[in-house]
Order: sequence, then C-alpha cells, then structure tokens
Amino acid sequence: MLVPCTVESVRVHVLTGQHVVLLQARESNRLLPIWIGPDQAHSIATRIAGIASERPLTHDLMMDVLSKLGAEITRIVVRDLVSDESGGGIFHGSLFLQLGEKEVEIDCRPSDAIALAVRCSARILVADTVLDRSAILAESEESQNLTVFKEFIESLPEDPQTPPPS
Repeated sequence: MLVPCTVESVRVHVLTGQHVVLLQARESNRLLPIWIGPDQAHSIATRIAGIASERPLTHDLMMDVLSKLGAEITRIVVRDLVSDESGGGIFHGSLFLQLGEKEVEIDCRPSDAIALAVRCSARILVADTVLDRSAILAESEESQNLTVFKEFIESLPEDPQTPPPS
C-alpha cells in the first residue's frame, strides 16, 4: 500500500553537516528521514520557501523540458529501501509521467523525484513497508512541553525542604 506524504522540512544534521529531507505521512506523526545531497536539499528547500533562483536549477530545467514535451508528473513514489554493505540502506524511487494516454514509470533517486514533485504539486507517496522500516515518530509540541515538565519534576529532590538544583 502507498501512503500519501508531504515534505515536512529539509534539515542539516548538526554533527555531520549532511542534509536530510523529512517526509511526513499524512494524518500521522510518522516522519521518514531520507539523507540527500546538498544540491537536492537546496533545490527542495528553496522551492518550498518560495525563493526563486536567478537562473533555472537542474530540476527547473527538467520541469521545463517535460512541460514542453507535453509530459506531466502525476506522482512520485519512494518504493523501496535496499540494504547496503555498510549496514545502511539506499532508497529507491519512481517518477510517474503521463504522456497523452500513456503512463511511464522512471526509476530515480527519491531526492530528485521530491525536488520535481514540489515544483508541480505532484503527489508524494511512500510504500508502507518503507515507512514501517525507517519512519520515526515526530514529537508534538504538547509532547515536547510535557517532556520539559517531566524533566523538571524528576530533577526535584526527594526531600521537599531541599531547594531544587539551579
């Protein structure tokens, strides 16, 4: 089954400087982190933020070419996560184009597919098996506030006469 998702954000990992795009499953608090290159991160983030570049980026060029050829991107799919030798995994994606009466599926990196999808509002879908293997739970604001409160409570001394640490 395919789960509709949206781009929650593009972030930079503080310790490694690597970029990650977070896809959020609709009507869920599950986030799928996909590590991506800096060019794709820039392409996705600037488009989401509504920042136009002086000259077309690669994904803008691709959209222009597809448009002039009469092709429309109908959806992108993050379809698989294949384990690699290092114990990690490589995401596999597909780009679906409508060419008149014909639909064409093109194998691609999910990062490129996402960069194209945000340019044309194409649906972003993720295989539920991929989400089950790699999704993380997003903390809600309420949950974060409760965590801070819980940490405060746990920091209080056993003896009520002793002042809490500052």
